[in-house]
Amino acid sequence: MTLSLPLYLKNLLKHVVSAAMIALVAVAIPASLENPQPANAAAMTGFTQVSAGNYFTCALKSDTTVWCWGINTSGQLGDGTTTLRNRPVQVNGLSGIVSVESSNDYACALKSDNTMWCWGNNGFGQLGNGTTTNSSAPVQVSSLTGVTQFATGYGHVCALKSDGSVVCWGWNVMMNLGTGTTTSSSTPVTPSGLTSASQVRAGAYGGCVLLVDATVRCWGAGGSGQLGNGGTTYQTSTKTQPTALTGVSGLSNAKGQHSCAIMSDKTIKCWGYNDHGQVGIGTTTNQLTPALVTTISDVVDISSNNHTTCAV
Repeated sequence: MTLSLPLYLKNLLKHVVSAAMIALVAVAIPASLENPQPANAAAMTGFTQVSAGNYFTCALKSDTTVWCWGINTSGQLGDGTTTLRNRPVQVNGLSGIVSVESSNDYACALKSDNTMWCWGNNGFGQLGNGTTTNSSAPVQVSSLTGVTQFATGYGHVCALKSDGSVVCWGWNVMMNLGTGTTTSSSTPVTPSGLTSASQVRAGAYGGCVLLVDATVRCWGAGGSGQLGNGGTTYQTSTKTQPTALTGVSGLSNAKGQHSCAIMSDKTIKCWGYNDHGQVGIGTTTNQLTPALVTTISDVVDISSNNHTTCAV
């Protein structure tokens, strides 16, 4: 006996079977294909240095290449796109790197040949290549060689050269570059009155250097005590020595509006903006001169950002 189904039931059955097969196919798709990654995506291994910026991170691998992940609206991942990545992707054409720093929405790296390369947002000229055009791939900082160390701020960069001199470029509205003006520069310029430096740091709106005589000089925005001289004024071409700060062996990797110094006895002193207690002295009042953080000793490294300080 042959059972004949009405036409509407036959059509209904077809839809049910089709839906079931689609469901089976969906279940069979490997999880790795549901969120595809670029061919150059890397596992989170083999890294020797890491630097976190604003919603993105870059890291240096043992093979001297750089890999980044996170938000990418300005090309700050350096992979030639503006596509968000949730796994590390390699920065295009960059090898022989010895250090990398991520900042607000751009990043820079120092090569073993002592040249510098930057990528991402360039609205203030912080990539240093003579333009204000964003770049999703690394560009070389113009006419800059002999760099031994560098630091990134909110929208400016400062670099230390092998002869102890310092150069800076990028955003300068807050007198960040230390040149005596408020004019931003898309190529490196020399802050006045700085020689014999051994370390450079670029805060959010200024900078500090450690000199070979173990003293410190700072410039730029001082409204929250960032200069450490007891005042709240700005400094342009004059470089301010924080009050009673001598015997310094290192400076914090500062990207905020406060700074910390590692002393020769491995204690730390901090000063500047303190709205969340980031100066570490038990208050939330801005600290206008360097203050000893009494709860920490034997410090070998220190890093600070907008509202946080951490030490090793």
